[in-house]
Amino acid sequence: MNVQEAKDKIKKSFERMCDIETNAEREGREMNREELSIIAQLEGAIASMEKELPEKLSSNPLGHLKRSLGHGGAYALCGPHDPKDYKSLFGSEGFEWPDKDTNFFSAVFSGRHHPGLIRAAMTESVPSSGGFLIPQEQAAKIHAVSLENEIVQPNCYVQPMSSNSIKIPAMVIGSHGTALFGGFTASYTAETGEIDEHSPKARSMELNAKKLTGLIRFSSELNADIPGGMGQIETLCGKGLAWYRDKAFLKGTGAGQPLGILNANCVVTVAKETGQKAATIVYENLTKMMARMFAGSFLNSTWICHQTTIPQLLTLSLAVGTGGNAIPVMSETNGKFTMLTRPVLFTEKTEALGNKGDIMLADLSQYVVGLRSGMSFETSIHVHFTTDELLSRIIERHDGEPLWDSALTLADGSTTVSPFVTLADRLV
Repeated sequence: MNVQEAKDKIKKSFERMCDIETNAEREGREMNREELSIIAQLEGAIASMEKELPEKLSSNPLGHLKRSLGHGGAYALCGPHDPKDYKSLFGSEGFEWPDKDTNFFSAVFSGRHHPGLIRAAMTESVPSSGGFLIPQEQAAKIHAVSLENEIVQPNCYVQPMSSNSIKIPAMVIGSHGTALFGGFTASYTAETGEIDEHSPKARSMELNAKKLTGLIRFSSELNADIPGGMGQIETLCGKGLAWYRDKAFLKGTGAGQPLGILNANCVVTVAKETGQKAATIVYENLTKMMARMFAGSFLNSTWICHQTTIPQLLTLSLAVGTGGNAIPVMSETNGKFTMLTRPVLFTEKTEALGNKGDIMLADLSQYVVGLRSGMSFETSIHVHFTTDELLSRIIERHDGEPLWDSALTLADGSTTVSPFVTLADRLV
């Protein structure tokens, strides 16, 4: 076999590997055992043929074609305290912008063809509903900005997705009155005594990528002046994705969007106090919420409060004896707030004061996000042609839901606890 024949065979092997991966991705599934076996054989054949070449080929002779294999830890489940930068999630491979002298966004905004623009179909049947695949460099910057501005994703589990859906194992929560985590039991047994057999009940969680589309509208004059300031587009896209993702992870319905904490079956809702006035927060609300937090989640828990609760929380105090000084419930150190020893985050992404969800106590490590690789970006001069404006869209796919399927009933048989606790509606 001469050198050119070896190179041709290596290229065909890579093409076959990419076809297998693309087919699985089109069908919205992970590759099966047979497909993985074929890919392993092809990788072995490529390695053998590369040894016969006088010079080593690049690891991917097809250039722009991406493979989700061999990323050295990428696409693995990332824990709450693991790094979640773009490279850690998806690896260092992927689409790279070939023209280093032309900014990707400048090429898209120009409205003219550029050979480096790669069309990304977001639906398998309608390629036009996609956009131009954002190269790894810009995608990493957008992701980094969004990560800095989010509440949920930096503190939860993140499962990078190489296809439209992925299944991850989880336990049935159940009741500690009969067994732990849906089926585990243990007992002291005498010598030669018979051991009772119980099997924990596992369940399968399926994450299905939901499409989030963001729009940016601006004048053609701004477009003409912006080539040196494309970082502003990256920042705008990153902050926009962060805002809408957080909102969905906190209160999404689960219908065509992630299942948010407030609408999950596992959330525990604490009732208001008898005679409590409308749109108020009292000390007993907070202590009872803490009592319903799962003990194993307490050290990871955070208060997530709508910013309209600030006046109530800043003036909430606990009186000490007759004529004693009031003790503030919320304290501040170097601009960071804590309440009953747990940190406090203020946001507009939950519900306003008086509504269920205006104040939550949450262990975000018990939430999982599925993040699909690949963003796309496209612009049009036609939608707002009469006003001489451009309309651009960025598309990203993800999903999310709590790891718990229900609240946990403690061994007393009646008390329910959860990593997610909220205060009930208090509008009347």
